[in-house]
Amino acid sequence: MSYLIRRGEALDARGVYAVERACFSDPYPSFLLDDLIKTQQGHFFVAIDEGKIIGYTVASVNGKEGHVISVAVDPRHRRKGIGRALLSAVVAKLAEEGIEQIHLEVRKGNAGGISFYKRMGYRVFSEIRHYYADGEGAWVLKRPTRSCAYVDG
Repeated sequence: MSYLIRRGEALDARGVYAVERACFSDPYPSFLLDDLIKTQQGHFFVAIDEGKIIGYTVASVNGKEGHVISVAVDPRHRRKGIGRALLSAVVAKLAEEGIEQIHLEVRKGNAGGISFYKRMGYRVFSEIRHYYADGEGAWVLKRPTRSCAYVDG
């Protein structure tokens, strides 16, 4: 399988929202994703296969810290390195801008997501109770921008 990682564009909104709905039980609303594509344009990346969006990631910046808002890969395309490529693209962009640290939130019950982020160099920093609309808590994970990008195993 070959796929392309590129910056997100306004025309990608429909495909990004389709991925969002396929990945999450409580998806971000389409208007929020549209806004993120516009306001975080330099930090919004999509994965495309045969002209179709199969994943995306977006981050924001506050001072010297980056925040990965979302990483999503269509369930039919997982375990092929797409999430790693997307996250690596946004981390590289943040590093290029001089961002020193990156954080993100992940559901406490998302064992696959937690494992993925740990392989990408993130470590549990803190907990946010009742973070999600259904009451589930989140782990806050952090990593320095310039740490190793991928840890096998």
